[in-house]
Amino acid sequence: MEKLILFANFNMIPGFEADVKKATIALTAETRKERGCELFLIHTRNDSPQTIFFYEIYYSQEAFEQHKLFPYSKSFFEFLKGRIENDKPEVTFLTALDG
Repeated sequence: MEKLILFANFNMIPGFEADVKKATIALTAETRKERGCELFLIHTRNDSPQTIFFYEIYYSQEAFEQHKLFPYSKSFFEFLKGRIENDKPEVTFLTALDG
């Protein structure tokens, strides 16, 4: 079974930073409990604290699809609308070079 690896990021709209960070931390806590999630990391840039970065590894495509269906995930993405640029994160899917 092939793992699904992704990198995502978004820029928070000024004035919403505290609420978005709090919601992101809550999402992270729940996601890390998922059986299909191997790794879920969140960061901000040192020189751009309004940007949040995600690095995620799921054991399979199915695990990632399941992640998107959990109520806390759906609520999070709905919550982001109007609080981040473009209303949704930019997502890049990755392939490991070392297998």
